[in-house]
Amino acid sequence: MKQVRGFTLLEVMVALAIFALVAASALTASARSLQTAARLEDKTLALWIADNRLIELQLQRQPPAEGRQQGKLEYAGRRWQWQSQVEATTDPALRRVTLRVLAGDAPADFDQRALVSLSGFIETRP
Repeated sequence: MKQVRGFTLLEVMVALAIFALVAASALTASARSLQTAARLEDKTLALWIADNRLIELQLQRQPPAEGRQQGKLEYAGRRWQWQSQVEATTDPALRRVTLRVLAGDAPADFDQRALVSLSGFIETRP
């Protein structure tokens, strides 16, 4: 009678353990990649919102008053909050504007939770 040679149970279990480790590390890497892509999407949309708001302020007939303003909007099917802070500069013809944007409707702590912060300047017209 010929002897049939196959894998032992121990060899099969070692192979399955190696496969499980490789699969787990691949899943972890893909999950991390998806999280990074989602974070980049959020930051890109927030930057577009801040840029749009800065352009709106630059196009107003009257320059904005110094101080802070806040607002909410829906953009790309999501809710966002923005805050603009207008400050005087050493040049009386310019005002500095800092815009911060965060996602969601939660109470806003712009200094800690802002996805982006964009600074620009607005000309004050006489």
